[in-house]
Amino acid sequence: MDVAELTGTYTYRSFLNRPEPVDDFNKLRFAQLELRLTAEPDGTVSGELVFSEGEPGGDTIGMDMVGRASGASPFAFTLTGKGRPGSPVADFHYEYDGVILRHWDIGIGQLMTLAGTVLRAEDHGSGATLARAGQTASFLAVKRQA
Repeated sequence: MDVAELTGTYTYRSFLNRPEPVDDFNKLRFAQLELRLTAEPDGTVSGELVFSEGEPGGDTIGMDMVGRASGASPFAFTLTGKGRPGSPVADFHYEYDGVILRHWDIGIGQLMTLAGTVLRAEDHGSGATLARAGQTASFLAVKRQA
């Protein structure tokens, strides 16, 4: 697989790793965002994880993403996400480790899907909204069609 195929816009969803069955799937929800990636032939990956579009004509609220991808089988990537200075998520820092899921030759309507784990690398927030470092979740990101 060519590393450049990673380039695109994805619907990103992360889930709390709860082993017990739940009666409401939303109890597993960690985040649902838009992931925009650009991959270069040398394996360099950059992009953004968008929380909100912000004001019309303004900057998006999100994290800048940087990392590396390997075209080897299985196709793997690592990303670091950090909130933009001066934004409501400026103190966010997350680490991502993932792979591209298998494409089935006879699959119907299958879209490229990234899967992996995410780690909150640093505390963010304060007081009642403090989110401690060390939290992990699983994620799926489904590539949108152009």
